Amino acid sequence: MIPVVSETDLLALFETGHEVLKAEKVLKQANISMRLLPAPAGLATGCALAILFAAEQRPSFEAELSAAGVPQKALFRKVQDIWSAA
Repeated sequence: MIPVVSETDLLALFETGHEVLKAEKVLKQANISMRLLPAPAGLATGCALAILFAAEQRPSFEAELSAAGVPQKALFRKVQDIWSAA
């Protein structure tokens, strides 16, 4: 099943699988709605997993990960089937 991604979603990439799984745990504890999914082909360079979340949650998303010491590698937004840096 292909996940539905809207233009109001952001995709966070991480360097390692450990980082993405720690981020998932931190975000769930903070009640930030998100989905863990495979990173799109061409974007994944370190870890093959990514976290999809609503753009409106970006401040909370970044604050929680920063407080937990979990670095995100990059953020992307999908506009008309093209991923670009957010």
